[in-house]
Amino acid sequence: MLVLPQVLGQTVPKGLIGAIGNGDASAMSAWFHQSLEMVILEEEYETSKNQASRILENFFKKHKPTGFSISFEGSKEESKYAIGTLTTTNGNFRVNMFFLNKEGKRLIYYLSIEKESHYELPPRT
Repeated sequence: MLVLPQVLGQTVPKGLIGAIGNGDASAMSAWFHQSLEMVILEEEYETSKNQASRILENFFKKHKPTGFSISFEGSKEESKYAIGTLTTTNGNFRVNMFFLNKEGKRLIYYLSIEKESHYELPPRT
């Protein structure tokens, strides 16, 4: 009975974790809401799914990912969220994602990537 809440409680799909860790913006877009808010290195965007993919492609070209891990997952009302660490050739970044359920699928409606500070949560092992 203890296993079931952990499975149901998983916020970030494994495929999305892999797509972020591989820097695959196209694969990530499968989990984007039609419109989403993004903050990438303090640059704010209100963008479409397609534009978000292009913005992330540019980010990944400058910061080649070497891995991604989830540090924390939670929920508030109808929304689920996750905090993770993206490791790149240019250092580590904190990734924040907020999800909503739409037509039985968990979709990102807010995504931020910021330079990691010294006060970050360590990745779960």
